[in-house]
Amino acid sequence: MGLLPYLNDPPVFLLAFLLGALGLILHNLFQAWLADRYGEVAPRRYGFLRLDPRVHLEPLGLVLLALLGFGWPRFVPSRLPGRKGAMVALMGPLGFLVAAFVYGLLARFLPYPFGEGLALGQRLMLLHAAIYLFPVPPLDGARALYAVGGLEARRFLDQLASYGPVGFLVIFLLLSYTGVTDAVVQGLSGLLATLYRALGL
Repeated sequence: MGLLPYLNDPPVFLLAFLLGALGLILHNLFQAWLADRYGEVAPRRYGFLRLDPRVHLEPLGLVLLALLGFGWPRFVPSRLPGRKGAMVALMGPLGFLVAAFVYGLLARFLPYPFGEGLALGQRLMLLHAAIYLFPVPPLDGARALYAVGGLEARRFLDQLASYGPVGFLVIFLLLSYTGVTDAVVQGLSGLLATLYRALGL
């Protein structure tokens, strides 16, 4: 689900794109914050604790955000091992999920074009949260598994990583066309719906 179909509605397109970019920044801020709490110095040294788009955003990731509805930021530098490393990696999808929750909440109360743009931004964030959980390099799920997995798991991930961006895109398209990604998105969407109901919305 790219954003290009919404070019005929420029306000919604622009708002959703900006919200998607903000979600990428939040992904990094969540990871950088926890890594910093664990004593990792690199995120603070390289500015990843600041809300600075120039630090977090990667041009090709933004282009693909518009074309495919899926982008990526610059990776937060962190080499924490074990459970701490896995927790830092999983903070990224959590950042997307928090963004989706906030966007969906605001969309319920704001008129056009903000409501529509926020609703589209929520769908983008749910898609990112779902995809980033998969254990496919260089996604957060793979980084978490690499941190806590055994030697065989690391060898498998290294083999996947050796195929580079082409291998990742093939897996991404395969997961999309087989409905796996949609199933995870629906599960996360159901979780948010439960939270909204608990708030009486």
